[in-house]
Amino acid sequence: MTDVVVAGAINTDLVARLPRAPDAGETVTGNEFNIYGGGKGANQALGSARSGVATAILGAVGADEFGRQRLADMNADGIDTSAVLVRQDTASGVALIIVERETGQNRISYVPGATLTITPTEAAEAVHRLGPQYLLTTLELPSDSIGATIDSARRAGATVLLNATPEPEGAARFLESIDVLIVNEVEATSLLGNVPVDWMSAAESLRELGPAWVIITLGALGAVATFAGEQASAPVPSVTVTDSTGAGDALCGAFVAALASGLGPEDALRRGVAAGSAACTVDGAQRSMPTRATIESLL
Repeated sequence: MTDVVVAGAINTDLVARLPRAPDAGETVTGNEFNIYGGGKGANQALGSARSGVATAILGAVGADEFGRQRLADMNADGIDTSAVLVRQDTASGVALIIVERETGQNRISYVPGATLTITPTEAAEAVHRLGPQYLLTTLELPSDSIGATIDSARRAGATVLLNATPEPEGAARFLESIDVLIVNEVEATSLLGNVPVDWMSAAESLRELGPAWVIITLGALGAVATFAGEQASAPVPSVTVTDSTGAGDALCGAFVAALASGLGPEDALRRGVAAGSAACTVDGAQRSMPTRATIESLL
């Protein structure tokens, strides 16, 4: 049995580091460009695998150099890629990322490519075959395929976690079918339809929509959560931020891996926050996903 299946995008990130992000119609000259593996699904799968649990990924790539390299990267980290579909007529997903040199903040333009070709039947069959204890899904797959993935996981008795990104409004139809919801401040506000008075109250309001557990990530302030009504919070360790790309993915991957390892939700949350902090100290998304040893050193 697979400990964790992650459903989401497998992308290539084209990253430019600039003094600041350009305004509309403006050109800002940078001095650094890199190509990294990315995609929230792939990032989270790496975050889970590097925390030491058996991890598989459900996704799709094109029959191109980007797709071949991403598969090689994930295989090198021991991820089961048997549920990754290779499309002959569609390009692999690509993200264009600008990182501000002074703040580490990022701005992302995303072309999903092959990810959007995954059918509900393909998704459901992959989850059934892999038989995970935990399913962690983003909103990167087509909506009907996400629904089929969740339904198949629930039939198999898996715990279902949804990271409501990149477009959180798409999560509304799934909230009564999942066990755990993970969002950032922007995503929480989008789902609630208003700016909350405080984030713990926002977590409780989101729990009323269906999921038993809700985690809201707060960047430099850590995270707050409600676990079936038990409130918890986790501060961030002190780190020097160089690139925040992938921090949320690191948190999700480490959190689900900690659950799969037998830890309770509060301990898993602390590990997730530490993983997100560690990811901010390394450029690039996939290469910044920390190992279990790195997370433990921060804790």
